[in-house]
Amino acid sequence: MSTDAASREGNSVGSEPVAVDMRALAQTLRARASVSVVVLWWAIFASLIVACVKPLPVTLCAVWVYIIVFVCIRSARRRSFRRTLAGLPCFSRATPAPPRDKWPHVTVLIPARNEEKNIDEAARSLAALNYANLDLWFVNDHSTDRTSILLDAVQRDFPNIHVVHNPPITEGWFGKSNALWQTFLQIERDEGVPLHDRHWLLFADADVTFEPGIIEQAVNVAERDQLDYLTCLPRLTTDTWAEQFLLPLGWRGVIQGADYETLNDPRSFPIGIGAFMLVRFDCYRAIGGHKALGQWHPEDSLMAAAVKQIGRRVGLAWSPDLLRVRFYHGYREVKQHTLRKMRIFFDNRVQLPLTMLALRLSTTIIALPMMIAGILPQLVAGRFDPLMTLLAAAGLALYVDEAREYKDVGRIADFHPVVPWLHPISGLLRVWFALSLIAQIVANKPMEWRGRSEFGSTESEHTSPS
Repeated sequence: MSTDAASREGNSVGSEPVAVDMRALAQTLRARASVSVVVLWWAIFASLIVACVKPLPVTLCAVWVYIIVFVCIRSARRRSFRRTLAGLPCFSRATPAPPRDKWPHVTVLIPARNEEKNIDEAARSLAALNYANLDLWFVNDHSTDRTSILLDAVQRDFPNIHVVHNPPITEGWFGKSNALWQTFLQIERDEGVPLHDRHWLLFADADVTFEPGIIEQAVNVAERDQLDYLTCLPRLTTDTWAEQFLLPLGWRGVIQGADYETLNDPRSFPIGIGAFMLVRFDCYRAIGGHKALGQWHPEDSLMAAAVKQIGRRVGLAWSPDLLRVRFYHGYREVKQHTLRKMRIFFDNRVQLPLTMLALRLSTTIIALPMMIAGILPQLVAGRFDPLMTLLAAAGLALYVDEAREYKDVGRIADFHPVVPWLHPISGLLRVWFALSLIAQIVANKPMEWRGRSEFGSTESEHTSPS
């Protein structure tokens, strides 16, 4: 290990936080769409409808230009995904970390609010790890279900687990950041492990399942590449059809184009995956920890952005078999989560859901109507029509290309083989979500998550916890 890496591995217990403007960072993570983009996509959709109603040579020519350009762009995007995946570190049973005499200390923090469906499996998978220098902390964040009972049961079976119940609430903060910061304050006061011996913090979610070897491989890569922050994309597991229709492609989008060599370029988009974030103890303190993140979403990407802003190094990895996550159970949870994430990412603006709506209508939804509009009149008339055939072929090209979007996604997510060919259902669901989101934004409806109203509190005054 280099001298620089060794010095960073040590813990700067007395270091003061570096001033980070989280408000400015949060704004850089928000998506933007101009009125011209909205108009463009709706104009494309209108042109496709006109072509279905009146398939003239000029309208079909415009349709095929659109399809060729669009398919080429998406093909390039799929190639980018494959290149990205090939260039990222992969944590796998097939490539175990080399043995070491002593592994650095890792403190794991898991917040849990109303996680009775997941917490027992997640907690026991962590407790069963054979990492030699591990400290496990779970936070029951004022759960109203059986989460606290399940955590207490796991703690009785594994005395090395710490459980914090119902931490003090800081007004104006998001629940997850508050729970993690309050627990971090307890860790700093804990005499079981001296602060100078704490090297890494690992933040994970209560729906993540760990397999032996994952922490060793992550620490090995972080120290090999002299990283201060390393996040990992777990394998997405799904059960219900709604999960399979809506989640896998979005999961691919998290890392699409995230070249490992350019992650630390200031111009690159910061990537943080809350399911697994390994950060040096002193780096976490330097950015101000979750105290600095308390009022802001998304806290995972913001942590990566803050680490980059203070001049530290970030990294990204993926795991096909050592880290698994099932985020949501069924249609209702998927919808609630999707709308919540989109409202945050779209900055509560209506232009982007309008664009998303037009995009879905112009790709996933329009393909089958174009095929029907091209084939049915020929069947009724009993004669071949070249213009109608071109229209049907255009719809078929869109339909097949949409199915190809799932190519290689099976490496990072589970779904039934028939799902790619049922993508119009996914398109209809996304159209419904876009309409629901527009209605929420127009009505300024409060956003809730796990029994808490969250949206709109990001502008609250910062109140320091005790």
